[in-house]
Amino acid sequence: MSFFGFLSDSDSQNFALSRRELLGKSLAISAVSLLPEFQPKSSYPSPEFKIGDLVAQDWEPDDDDAPEFATDFGEILGMRWMPEAEGNWTPAHTWVYYVYWTHGTCGPDICYPCYDGEPTRGCDLRLVKQS
Repeated sequence: MSFFGFLSDSDSQNFALSRRELLGKSLAISAVSLLPEFQPKSSYPSPEFKIGDLVAQDWEPDDDDAPEFATDFGEILGMRWMPEAEGNWTPAHTWVYYVYWTHGTCGPDICYPCYDGEPTRGCDLRLVKQS
């Protein structure tokens, strides 16, 4: 016996759609699919770097035996918008980047590759051309 054989006549009427209802629901669904998607306008600027960009950071070592300037090279893993200032280190309304450091010029005593989990300001980074 089929599923509809167990239903009474009044129950089977609840499953049926009239042509008018079917047409109305089909038109409503198609009209909604034609509307443009809602995309809220962002209130912050685009980031300077993208995930996967190769970057470098120049810095001055504290060690007297080290060169005067050193450079760390890495790849952008992620980024975060800072709506509020975070101490003296990060001003409000800026992007910070999370970098996977791959190598540097300071010498072999620094461990690479590494991810320290610390954010880096965009102003401290520069884009490195990919070869």
